[in-house]
Amino acid sequence: MSASAQLRTGLDAVTNDRVPLREHVARIERLAEEAPHRIEALPTSLRAGFNCFAYAFDLFDQADYVRIAIAEQRAGGNTFFANSRFAEYLVSIGAVHPICRRDLEAGDIALYGNRTQPRHAARITGGDRLVSKWGLGHLYRHGLWEVPARYGHTVRFVRPTRSSGYLPEFHAYLEATPEWPAFAAHHFPEPHRTQTVRGAPVHNVVGQGPNKRQYVTRKWETPR
Repeated sequence: MSASAQLRTGLDAVTNDRVPLREHVARIERLAEEAPHRIEALPTSLRAGFNCFAYAFDLFDQADYVRIAIAEQRAGGNTFFANSRFAEYLVSIGAVHPICRRDLEAGDIALYGNRTQPRHAARITGGDRLVSKWGLGHLYRHGLWEVPARYGHTVRFVRPTRSSGYLPEFHAYLEATPEWPAFAAHHFPEPHRTQTVRGAPVHNVVGQGPNKRQYVTRKWETPR
């Protein structure tokens, strides 16, 4: 087993749901004795809906997103928040642009997973360092492959097309979800639903099929 694979397998073991969240950071630090790494825990909060995709796409501190995520959490659902389907939605409408690793800049995003579905997202901060939220746990600064193995073994890179977060696109994503009208009618007053509809951007995605297919198959990288 390579050093990278050993580290990633170890991270899986010490940051899964069976390990109390309060122990994650200490266990990651101890893991460095067996598999050296440069992972740093950063200050964070544990608010509803604050996961890797909400962090990468700058939604975690948007009041309207948090409001929806809280309602979804209370309902015990797993749909109306920034998840892997939302990340792939942003790719499909061209809200993020695919880029090569050699062109990376601070602010770009790494999408980990398999060749069809993202499982994790991280922000590029410069050099070979990234920052990402590991599930509903802590925020970490890490190297490209210093992440748990459960996030997948391939990565692609995208560049955001906006600098102020993806709340309008999140609203559009909700409106494209068949279950959303009933959920919104139950949890939110009419002014909120109207605001959501008006805030949703319109995207022309005609002809994106071939480009997306080329992107998915050619822009992935695997750990060396």
